[in-house]
Amino acid sequence: MRATFDHAFRPSRSRERDAEVAALARRLVDALVGDTAPGQVGTCEVVRQLAVPLPLIIICRQMGAPEADIWKIKAWTDAWFKGGGFGLTEEQVLWATDMEIEAQHYFQAVFERLRVAPDDSLLSALVNTVIPECGRTLTDNELHAEMMQDTFVGGSETTTNALSAGIMLLGRNPALWTKLSADPERYLRTFCEEVVRLESPAQGLTRTTTMDVELAGVRIPKGAVIDIRYAAGNRDPRQFANPDAVDLERRNAAAHLGFSSGTHYCLGAPLARRELYWGFRAFIERIEHVRLAPGLNDLRHHPNYSLRALQALHIEFTPRAQ
Repeated sequence: MRATFDHAFRPSRSRERDAEVAALARRLVDALVGDTAPGQVGTCEVVRQLAVPLPLIIICRQMGAPEADIWKIKAWTDAWFKGGGFGLTEEQVLWATDMEIEAQHYFQAVFERLRVAPDDSLLSALVNTVIPECGRTLTDNELHAEMMQDTFVGGSETTTNALSAGIMLLGRNPALWTKLSADPERYLRTFCEEVVRLESPAQGLTRTTTMDVELAGVRIPKGAVIDIRYAAGNRDPRQFANPDAVDLERRNAAAHLGFSSGTHYCLGAPLARRELYWGFRAFIERIEHVRLAPGLNDLRHHPNYSLRALQALHIEFTPRAQ
């Protein structure tokens, strides 16, 4: 399965999608600006109007799902996301489970269609490719296990969270906005890495130790389940100077753990980087000034142990003259 995903998300394939991602990002930012004229002040809610649809539409296209279904799929990823939160009642757990079953019924029909009529989508490759190690294609259960967590949540939620977090950082820091928007060619790639490092959309994931190990004087036995907190590593002052600030001049900005590392390195990292780059680039191209909308933001995050996601982000902006 990883080999199939490796092929689909290889860096060269992600670069091939650049024009598609850029066009979508500009379309969404144009809609966000709407009929607000240069010199006028407009308002919008970034999460729903930009941060959610950009990566979700892209992953839907790769998985052969219609763009018209993105909000239906978003409801399912939200349910998966909330089901992995904490402080849930029994009713909330059952609701999240029912929503995931609903998603399984939706994708089961797609699996069956693609077995009869394959196309050039990533999902068609997943459905029809024979796995050499086992001499067969993936079972329905294996495919369903991939759909929500690794494909739609992994392929959209984290980028959504990074986009909204980045615009939050720009909206609350006028000097940062001025420097970045004045020279995006120089600073934008570093900014994307700094957002992932500082906000860490994937806060951490569990791993199982393969041997006895001692860490900071604590013995961790082989087979122990531990929680690797990428967010903590990303603010380690031994690795990053002034770790709690965005530094557009940081030379090692990409040395973060936001996409994990080694065997578990995020397969979608090349695509996520392109989505972040074009999402922020399209925003900078159309917006002259931005700030957080007074009185409308509590900047609360969803209560989840693994992901860091703003519930909403309201901004005020002034469009650039076209």
